[in-house]
This record gives sequence, C-alpha cells and structure tokens, in this order.
Amino acid sequence: MNKHILLVMKWLNDKESVSQEELEKNEDEASDDYYVASATYDAAVRAANWAAASAANWAASCWVVDASYWVDKYFKRTGEDKNEYLKELEK
Repeated sequence: MNKHILLVMKWLNDKESVSQEELEKNEDEASDDYYVASATYDAAVRAANWAAASAANWAASCWVVDASYWVDKYFKRTGEDKNEYLKELEK
C-alpha cells in the first residue's frame, strides 16, 4: 500500500483531515521515494504535489481535480485495488 496515495485520498475525502504541513511532508517524501523506486511512483508524486498545492490554495478546485486524476492514474499504472485503500480509510 502506497502511503503517499493513501494520505492524498484521505485529504481528497476530507480537506480538514490532513494539515498543510502533512501534505508538504508527503510531497517531499513521495519525491524522494520516486527517485529510489520505479516510474510507477510518478503518479503518486504527482498526486502528492497537486494535493499540497491545492491545500495551499484550495479555492482553485482544478487542483483538487488534478490530485484526484493522479490518484486514479496511480491505480491504473500499478493495478492495485483502490477499494483496499478505501477500506483502510474507513478504519
């Protein structure tokens, strides 16, 4: 399970559930992980980037759409089950 995607999904579900600092830390860590791991992390990094930028200026709803787009792209690229992440968020 990709912790970066999970945090972005948590934020997409409830904008108050994740702080700006958490999103920025997630963005930095996702970028670091991307350079170590494979290209499948590209979607995770982009989702984290858009979430952090959107939280900073979340009146720009197009950024939320972009974060959501990259979350979906991540699941398409990795073949992971999005429902497993959704179940984790319900805990």
